[in-house]
Amino acid sequence: MTRRKIEEYERELGDGRRESDDGASPDEAEAMTQLFEHTQTPAIPGHDEPQEFLPAPLHPDCLATEAMAVGLQGIDRNLATQLADRALATAPCMNDLRCVWRAVSVLLIARAIRALDAHCTRLAGRAGPAGPATDLVWPLVRAQIARLAGDLAGARDRLSGLVGPGVPRSVRHLALAWQLETLVRAGEIEEAVTLAKESDLDGLTGRPSAHRPLLLAARGTVRLAEGRYQEALNDFVTCGDTHAFEHMASQAVLHWRAMAAFAAAGCGRPDLARSLADGEHEAAKHCGAPAGVGYALYVKAMVAGQGQEVALLGDAVQLLEVASARVELATVCLEFGRALAAAGDAPRAAGQFSLAAELAHEIGNRRLAGEVAVEQRKVDNAPPRKSLSPQEHRVASLARAGLTNKEIAAKTELTVRTVEFHLSGVYRKLQLSSRKELLAPGVDLG
Repeated sequence: MTRRKIEEYERELGDGRRESDDGASPDEAEAMTQLFEHTQTPAIPGHDEPQEFLPAPLHPDCLATEAMAVGLQGIDRNLATQLADRALATAPCMNDLRCVWRAVSVLLIARAIRALDAHCTRLAGRAGPAGPATDLVWPLVRAQIARLAGDLAGARDRLSGLVGPGVPRSVRHLALAWQLETLVRAGEIEEAVTLAKESDLDGLTGRPSAHRPLLLAARGTVRLAEGRYQEALNDFVTCGDTHAFEHMASQAVLHWRAMAAFAAAGCGRPDLARSLADGEHEAAKHCGAPAGVGYALYVKAMVAGQGQEVALLGDAVQLLEVASARVELATVCLEFGRALAAAGDAPRAAGQFSLAAELAHEIGNRRLAGEVAVEQRKVDNAPPRKSLSPQEHRVASLARAGLTNKEIAAKTELTVRTVEFHLSGVYRKLQLSSRKELLAPGVDLG
């Protein structure tokens, strides 16, 4: 989705509150460390307009910058991670805090948890040209490793010491954004709302800084969880019009389009929701990470499924399982179970609810566990589905093949009225309400 398209959305929203992000105020700039910096915006050859904001080289033959550039352009994710690994093990990158952060960002996106953990163990506390500021990097990285591994409690504990007074603003604001997201993912909505107020999140998002996109995304996430859909949509759209590549290396990782799609759906704007969901899917495919693509398919299923919910959610579950993305997988399994139950496939639905319950317990999301328990009771208490007669099965199969009632009648040598009678029996036994539901992917005829 291009910058021009986002500007069209903003004009449509009519919020009129876009703010400058050209640079930080003197007071804010003074508080910044060299850990984060703005990037240049050259156009990629062969495109009419810039497709991504690429990082400026930090020094000649900078492996960290090359790793980020490869990752941003979607050339080769494996190459990007290999370059990031080399950057963290090779001078001068390993001795430059900016290089360290760029390389770490690439590995975070790739969910290279083992590699990140090894680098943390090796580099944390080492003395060198990067100086003691490196001590601030590792708690942040460890927190993200914990979150990616599904240890939300561990992530919260590590971030809690970085959001209070005495921590440099650049680190504190980044930790605040990540902590708010972690709390929402853990189902602790009230705690997230309280932290946002205590931290003056509204004030922070009103100031131009390198952290503003992440803070906007965090505020939008909290507002979305509260059901404040229009305000959340404004935050995500504004976030998408600014850039935070020194923090996340790719806007796809912010999932701002995905969250904006949910907000747009909540506002009753399905066309906008579908456009944003499609944009999230394209961005995720460009990045190439299985977790990102899986999450994007989940978003498409929820806001733009159009009868393909079961197929999209099934693919999403497979990709998230491959990526070991337990936090996202827990929610997607719940929604996949709901879709299967709606399609009349109670056994498979029960299996997804069981997995969702296990994951919700493992990641410590009590709110999600409660939702899963409700769905499990519905499946357990549902009356057993009656099996179709041979004639009903044949008629239903022909209907799913796209034949009209008249065509089915001719093929089976039945009257149209008899075909209608059999289809009524199919709907009743499969607990369906219409032919449209019978044609939906995933319906099991037994």
